[in-house]
Amino acid sequence: MNKIKNWLYLPIEIKVRESDSKLLLAYYAAKKGYEVVIGDHYMVQKASHQLPQGIFFSKGYSRGVRKRVITDATSYGHKVVELDEEGLIFDDHKYLRDRMEKEMLALVTQEYCWGQSQMDVMTSAYPDLKDRCYVTGNPRLDLLKPKFSTIYQEEAEQIKRQFGEFVLINTRFARYNTAKGKKDDPHFKEIKQLYYHFIDLIKHSCERFPGINFVIRPHPGENIRSYLQEFSRYRNVHVIHEGNITKWILAAKVIIHNGCTSGLEAYLLGKHVISYVPAVSSKKDQSLPNQLGMKTSQVDEVLEIINNVVNLNHKKYVPFKNELNSDLMLYHCEWYDNQYAYESILRLMDTFPKIHPNQSQQRHSIDQHSLLKKSKKEKKRRFSLTESEIKAFFSKLDEIEEESKTVNIVPIANNLFRLNGTVV
Repeated sequence: MNKIKNWLYLPIEIKVRESDSKLLLAYYAAKKGYEVVIGDHYMVQKASHQLPQGIFFSKGYSRGVRKRVITDATSYGHKVVELDEEGLIFDDHKYLRDRMEKEMLALVTQEYCWGQSQMDVMTSAYPDLKDRCYVTGNPRLDLLKPKFSTIYQEEAEQIKRQFGEFVLINTRFARYNTAKGKKDDPHFKEIKQLYYHFIDLIKHSCERFPGINFVIRPHPGENIRSYLQEFSRYRNVHVIHEGNITKWILAAKVIIHNGCTSGLEAYLLGKHVISYVPAVSSKKDQSLPNQLGMKTSQVDEVLEIINNVVNLNHKKYVPFKNELNSDLMLYHCEWYDNQYAYESILRLMDTFPKIHPNQSQQRHSIDQHSLLKKSKKEKKRRFSLTESEIKAFFSKLDEIEEESKTVNIVPIANNLFRLNGTVV
């Protein structure tokens, strides 16, 4: 049996956003000797109560949830590291107040930052905690780099065959179009206005281009039924929320968004990106993704761009990566073609003391009954991660690394797996 370097607990909350990047990190961690426990957030957290002390990988949370998760992990003797999935686009004051309180950051041993911008905000506010903050980038962006270009190629081609030339529209209006339905909150009136601006834009677009498909990909927290109802009579509008966003971006002809991380991802992939920014506020728009690609506040301009791109008039609408845009992007997110966030993170985790050799040879089991027992909150969750999905993803990584199967996958419970490296 291989000696275990350390135990790594990798919880996944939103599958379509997090699973591939977490599996990427898990794959290389297992190859380096980590015993990785990965799966549904609640299941990983329960398993971490029974399995050996190790490294608990926090994904970032709102204030109350973050406190519960971090204090729970530390109470069981785990070291907590954190990479906030919302650490790219934020308002400085609200971010520190709602997601990055000093009390909890003090319990985090290593805080991984998307880029220098996020690190500067935290270290300026909490200079005494600077030694635990590191710029690493995010493995989500690793998957956009040339090394991993083949991972989504086949799926992107399948999408193209299904939808032809299509426009991808990513939304982020969960504060108004909530999972439980529309919610009129005066604090989020601008989000409400944006929602209806996008509804209007999509209707104009699909009427102007009846031969082009428009795929709406709502935020995971949004009510999909709202869009299905709005566009029930439009045959060229499709509301879909499945799979990693990367394959959809690769397959799309044009991407339309407002302040979405997907706008940055599309820009990095060299796609035609439209930042649709209608005037809903007197404040100057500072959102990083909206500064990339082509920015407009007018429906007619969006229609003109779509028309030119679809009709192959690319020279007029090339998604230029000018020096100003590139410098701004690099300040917010670590991005170099041949440097990878997963490597930076693993190098930092390698600095933790290795577990005792006697512990690495022990067999570790858990109480299945306690894992199967669900709280009311867990029963409402819909999460599924299968062994076949993990195998399929890892086989693509094996091909990239030109190696045979290098990671063992051991199911522990429903939506929960233990991964470790094989003896080579």
